[in-house]
Amino acid sequence: MVSTQRPVPAASPPPTAPTMPDDVVIRVSQLAKTYRIWATPAARLRGPLLAGMARLLPPGNPTRERLLAGSDSCSREFHALRECSFEIKRGETFGIVGQNGAGKSTLLQLVAGTITPTSGSVSVNGRVAALLELGSGFDPTFTGVENIFLNGSILGLSDGEIRQRFDEIARFADIGDFIHQPVRTYSSGMVMRLAFAISVCVDPQILIVDEALAVGDNYFVNKCFHRLNELKSRGVTILFVSHAAAIVTSLCSRALLLDKGQTVMVGDAEEVVNRYNQLTRERQSADVQRLSQPVTTPAPATEATAAAPTRPAAPAVVFADPELEKRCQNTRFGNGGARIVRVQMEDTAGHERTAFAHGQSVIIKFFCEFLEDADHLVIGYFCRTDTGINITGTNTEVEGIKIPRQAAGSRSLMLFHTTLPVRPGIYSITMALTGTRGRETEISTLDWVDLAHSFSVHLAPNQPAFEQQVLIPHDFEFHPVE
Repeated sequence: MVSTQRPVPAASPPPTAPTMPDDVVIRVSQLAKTYRIWATPAARLRGPLLAGMARLLPPGNPTRERLLAGSDSCSREFHALRECSFEIKRGETFGIVGQNGAGKSTLLQLVAGTITPTSGSVSVNGRVAALLELGSGFDPTFTGVENIFLNGSILGLSDGEIRQRFDEIARFADIGDFIHQPVRTYSSGMVMRLAFAISVCVDPQILIVDEALAVGDNYFVNKCFHRLNELKSRGVTILFVSHAAAIVTSLCSRALLLDKGQTVMVGDAEEVVNRYNQLTRERQSADVQRLSQPVTTPAPATEATAAAPTRPAAPAVVFADPELEKRCQNTRFGNGGARIVRVQMEDTAGHERTAFAHGQSVIIKFFCEFLEDADHLVIGYFCRTDTGINITGTNTEVEGIKIPRQAAGSRSLMLFHTTLPVRPGIYSITMALTGTRGRETEISTLDWVDLAHSFSVHLAPNQPAFEQQVLIPHDFEFHPVE
């Protein structure tokens, strides 16, 4: 294990950081970063020139003072981070929250060692994989394959170790033949896929993620959070930045709240997020633009959600979805007696969609093929957040529905009618089919598919925001009492 100490260059040597306990992998002590902002491009030359001329004159000389004043007027200091201190223990998932410009990215770059601090120190024990600015660390003229080897070598892996992990990285990134093309030809989503795949597949001891998943599609974002939870269970230390408070509280045990470069509090993730939300509300009340909310893509106009859903007859469709087979080859299991071959979501008008309004009525369609005779069938689903938390779901046994015996070679379509009373965000559907197969009498899992489908939920126009994960409809009465 390598220990790196990055003290600040100063006129006098900084104090040596005390030795960290074995269970502490990151220690930040009085860390600060200040940038000089120049008034104009010409001021960048004029300021140092005036300061250099002033140093040629003796102290107290009026001309020296005028030169120094002129030099100072050419620029101003911007404090991106001020005296930040905290420790992260081995295996801990630590979140950092704050509005845009709070200093989150600056702090992560200081911890990763890509920039040097103005004062204070940061100590890191372990192999660090950092997913910071999109595409940072990639050579745009290199192919994806070459960048995998470049990044792996930077992380301290030998060519042999990179080759051992190459197939896993390529499979996780899932960018097809583009992996052999120069990175400059990639879309932002493809760059993020490759960067994240490298970061999580090189067995990092410390993983740093800076809001990089904002450009991913619904399915890949869910896939990434499943991998983060897997790394977390393996004891990898994760330093995570996100504007999404629900993700921080579900993924992190502790968190840090930054505001305008200053530490507001360090503590339990839920308490930190509550304080963060309070700051946001206070700024809203002062008519300050709320910067902490992610930008959402408006969906087409929807029907009134209060109306009871009309259940249309199932239209003729192409039965199997080859993309599902490809996408879920590593997220499914079962004995093979039946296969889930397509999952889709529709509004009550029968239009297939992946974006819905909060509270909207939807239909979840579930297509399956029976490769063997099957009986005592139960079919169900989970709806999960992008961090893998189950928030709702059901199955035919719970609903009191009996599915008839299915013969080998038969196909079926099942429909679940429901609503989406969940907060805005990205969600996934996990589908499961259990029963007996052939002449067996023991019930087993025929097919189980994680991340079978992904969708997003947004607020309808003029709908007030809420903080709960699920907003259950209520009736409210108000009665004055004498």
